[in-house]
Amino acid sequence: MTEVKTAADAVTAAENAIKAFEAIKSDVLPLGKKFEELDASTQASFKRMEKSVADGMEAAQKAEAKAIALEEGRKAQQKEIDQLVTALNRVSPGSGEDQTKNLRKKANKLFNEFARMDTGNTSMYFGEFMKQAAEKDVEIKAMSVDSDPNGGFLTMPEFAGIIQTKVFESSPMRQLANVTTIGSDTLEIVPDIDESEASWTTERASRTATTTPTLGLININAHEMYANPQVTQKMLDDSVIDIEAWIQKKVADKFARKEATAFVTGSGVGQPKGIMSYTAGTTLSSGQVEQVNSANATSIVWDGLVNTQNALKEPYQANATWLYHRATNAVMMLIKDGENRPIFNMNYDRNAGLAPSLLGAPVRFAADIATVSSSALAAAYGDFRQAYQIVDRMGTRILRDPYTNKPFIGFYTTRRVGGGLVNFEAMKILKISA
Repeated sequence: MTEVKTAADAVTAAENAIKAFEAIKSDVLPLGKKFEELDASTQASFKRMEKSVADGMEAAQKAEAKAIALEEGRKAQQKEIDQLVTALNRVSPGSGEDQTKNLRKKANKLFNEFARMDTGNTSMYFGEFMKQAAEKDVEIKAMSVDSDPNGGFLTMPEFAGIIQTKVFESSPMRQLANVTTIGSDTLEIVPDIDESEASWTTERASRTATTTPTLGLININAHEMYANPQVTQKMLDDSVIDIEAWIQKKVADKFARKEATAFVTGSGVGQPKGIMSYTAGTTLSSGQVEQVNSANATSIVWDGLVNTQNALKEPYQANATWLYHRATNAVMMLIKDGENRPIFNMNYDRNAGLAPSLLGAPVRFAADIATVSSSALAAAYGDFRQAYQIVDRMGTRILRDPYTNKPFIGFYTTRRVGGGLVNFEAMKILKISA
């Protein structure tokens, strides 16, 4: 007999029995004969029908028994799950660390008991022993994520492969100033800031010597900055990201922000000299930059802005740009007229989107310029391409050093850059009153 595995097999067997009966019904019943009087072929047909019917009945009975067993098993499994959930929901006293120590002690004690117990001629699995122990002490079954030995190791984090990098604000001096790559450590510039004297005269009047213009010399040195981050070889080998590329990117970003800060506020000693670090005044030969008073000690007012812009000579106005902190822009935009209406608005450029402007000139934000406060140099206005010169020497170089500080790999990175004003009248500074 064919083994019946499912209720569907039972249905198939029953259908086979019915088909067999239908096949001989029309031939046998009209004869009115007893089974013994039938010929051998007909008897064989009856026997096949009898066997098919018996198979069908047996299959149906087995299928029913399996269905009952499955239902009982499901109920038993659900009962065990309910008991486990109840046990897991119980809160054990003490801190997570104390609980972990107690559970470790109990687990060690139970294992020792299992290893030493005498079961006679019978055998017992450790899982069965733990189940019996758990019925006596439900804490053995307790698991929690906040304890690594009791389940925390099983809750593995998912690493996205993405590092969310903090955003730092900087100053756009490289985009505004003139940048030159040099082949030595110094760039020499000759400023032509003097003029020749001339006088009116008559036909017979004597001519005396007039003054001859003089020249100056400005040196812009390339200063060096460095970084030397350290990483173990194992970290480089096993990290899920490219650590070397990540470090190089971080160092390059830091270099860019360090030099941008120096271009604004640098002292000029071992670093570039920033636009806000020059002496106030109008004597060009002495390297002075004019500072215009804002006429207010706590804010920026209309008069101070107008005076600063108009202090710049006309030849520089076409390419002039305002440069100040983003927080200062809020102060600018909040300046109102006598009817409490904002004086300044954003100009719309359909190609560039919304771009801030002030008194018809573009605005760039510089995070390194001081915000509005007493005596602060809060804004600069001018043609920075003519005013400020940046020099680059050799670019950024990286020396990979696996020898000096084992087991660490050093990424010794250097960059040489300099900067300074070369045209002192091409820029003006707005100073908040004291």
